[in-house]
Amino acid sequence: MELEARLRAFAAFARCRSFSAAAAELRISQPAVSKHIADLERALGLTLVERARRDGALTSAGDFVANHVLRAESLLAQAERGAAQFRKSGSGSLAVVASWLTGTYLLPKIIAEFQNARPGVRVSLEMGTAVKAVEWLRSHRAELGFIADAAGGPEIEAEPLLENEIVVVGNPALVPRRPSRENLEELTWISREEGSATRSLADKAMARLGIAPRRRLQLPSYEAVVYALKSGYGIAAMSRYVVAEELGAGSLAVIAIRGWKVRSVLSVLRARDARVTPLAHEFQTLVRSRFNEIARERARRRRV
Repeated sequence: MELEARLRAFAAFARCRSFSAAAAELRISQPAVSKHIADLERALGLTLVERARRDGALTSAGDFVANHVLRAESLLAQAERGAAQFRKSGSGSLAVVASWLTGTYLLPKIIAEFQNARPGVRVSLEMGTAVKAVEWLRSHRAELGFIADAAGGPEIEAEPLLENEIVVVGNPALVPRRPSRENLEELTWISREEGSATRSLADKAMARLGIAPRRRLQLPSYEAVVYALKSGYGIAAMSRYVVAEELGAGSLAVIAIRGWKVRSVLSVLRARDARVTPLAHEFQTLVRSRFNEIARERARRRRV
């Protein structure tokens, strides 16, 4: 089920903010996208796109119309997926997008559990940034997104699920238990690339506490960061979920820094005002349940 051509072209432009990108998404020519949007503007008697600008800006009227068109498109896509699942019970597919943290350390076991209980269902997991998650939800390539510190939008809603604590960790032999600011600044701070939500929160916390590291090491994955930490190359601000195994084994330890209290929230994102498909509802319920178990276990450990 699809919107008519003019609305599809405008929805693609609203997502991509580019005539050429919208044309690529729809697999039609750029002039065709422009004509469809111009026809829609004439039918409404409104200017929807500021063509004098190169950033794909919408007018106020365009932003209002885009809000409703994108939501309508999402409703149709959800209806099509849901209808397919009703045709054959116990089968179907579910597309999920997640941040690197959630997709690597929290969701895999839950997805395996879900697929074991629903052998006829195929769950696909794509990982990336919060921006990518919203893009995938808007373009209906994913039905659910699981992201840290994600913000909703006109057609995307976010539901908080689990608190994520970010701690500074390192090889126990590398630093004293309560290091001074000078000790911390002399050490190499290891992190993911710029754009990482964890890095952004950690950098803000360091600025607030007046910590200015003299050396930084940027690595492409959490696994690479953990390896460097265990090898004693420096320290890092990491989610407890990423280093839970190492903290339990004693190969890494939390470094106590006065005033350091950094947390984010892991949320589920979905299309606003669209009823999720039966499979997505079941999976979302399972994720809530498992995340609640994680939260209760962490609370129990704090009391011990």
